[in-house]
Amino acid sequence: SAASDVYKRQQLKIEKADFKEISLDKISEALQSGLIKNYHQVEVSVQDCPNLKEWGCPAEGISGNERIIDVGGEPYMHDPKHLGAEFDYEEISKKIGSEKSYALGAGSGAMSCLDGHCGELVINENLITSESKSIIARVGTSKECIAEKYTARKHGGLGNVYYTDGVKGKVIKIKIKGRSGDQGSLPQAMRKALTDNLPIKDNEHIALAGIFRILKGQIKSHVQPDYADIKHEYYDAKQMKCVKDFLQFYEPVGPELQGYSVLWTGDPTGGNLDLRESGEHTHFHSYTKENVAGHYHFDVTPNDIEYEGYFNIAKEVHRVNTVSYTHLTLPTNREV
Repeated sequence: SAASDVYKRQQLKIEKADFKEISLDKISEALQSGLIKNYHQVEVSVQDCPNLKEWGCPAEGISGNERIIDVGGEPYMHDPKHLGAEFDYEEISKKIGSEKSYALGAGSGAMSCLDGHCGELVINENLITSESKSIIARVGTSKECIAEKYTARKHGGLGNVYYTDGVKGKVIKIKIKGRSGDQGSLPQAMRKALTDNLPIKDNEHIALAGIFRILKGQIKSHVQPDYADIKHEYYDAKQMKCVKDFLQFYEPVGPELQGYSVLWTGDPTGGNLDLRESGEHTHFHSYTKENVAGHYHFDVTPNDIEYEGYFNIAKEVHRVNTVSYTHLTLPTNREV
């Protein structure tokens, strides 16, 4: 396949927009008001961030110089013209003023770093100290999940990363037990709580990112299989999106999982940035077991689910290589 021949580092086109600055207290109140409609027990508060090294993170906190990036999109992952596209999120960090940062988030694995395999990348990386705690999940020959350490600073055709100075500061702490409502995804429930309970108008959107644990209960997840193992056409190049299922799903998974999430209520430019449609991206790994990691969808055990997590705001979004950019620049602007 084209993917195995050449991995293509993308020329970068970066656009920036600011999120509305709303106090952590107001965001905390909005989350409390909204989440209690979806979960039985909810405690949201503003607290000093604990030392996240106790959760296996390579930095103590998620404060200072907070910004998110939204990179690429489905065409970079699934259009045959683009297979093998890669982005260096350390290079991007330098271009947006986050060179010395703690980076966390979710992306696809860079195939050049995985012997041509695909995977779900849990980004958990200190670009200040070069300490890497990132994990890659991929699909094994018997469709089992394989989770391994991943020290490259590259991801594949899409990714969402939160950069901060990695210092401790005030954060939003969330504690949840039991789900009463229909929304099984914590980040989606948070997005709805924010949209319903904050005066978001004229694209005055906000973004949050952070780390949460699934202490009890189980979830549905997926891992992207290798392209060679997908035996049917699943991507529509005209619509620029996947129209058939091709992922390897796992259910039930957990408990004792740690998620890294980036979420936003909408596009502060009103749509020009072409942000990831779901409004969030969350990957996870187990903090007690081997070979458990991937892309988080939602809980499948509403009675048992229990979350605890820490989130902070992002002040700005940097959109790297919007989907429209792929079609403008191909094939002349590509570097091998």
